[in-house]
Amino acid sequence: MGEPSEFGRRLKAFRLRKGLSQERLANLAGVTRIAIVQVESGRRQYLNLPSALKVADSLGISLDELMRGDRLEKPEELAAASA
Repeated sequence: MGEPSEFGRRLKAFRLRKGLSQERLANLAGVTRIAIVQVESGRRQYLNLPSALKVADSLGISLDELMRGDRLEKPEELAAASA
């Protein structure tokens, strides 16, 4: 298993900020929990575009924010998501 991508770390950080489990986010977004787990753990680098859009909507952020992380003001949030 590889290191999580920046996308995977941002996804985890936004999910944790919202207080959502991987399963709850997957259910809200209509994607599989396995997809969320794989991206956050580094087994996959990204979600496909339709899934990424659904996840961003479920997190209450734009796809751009999920991709670039503009709303993660604190770098320690990304570091915590790596743990």
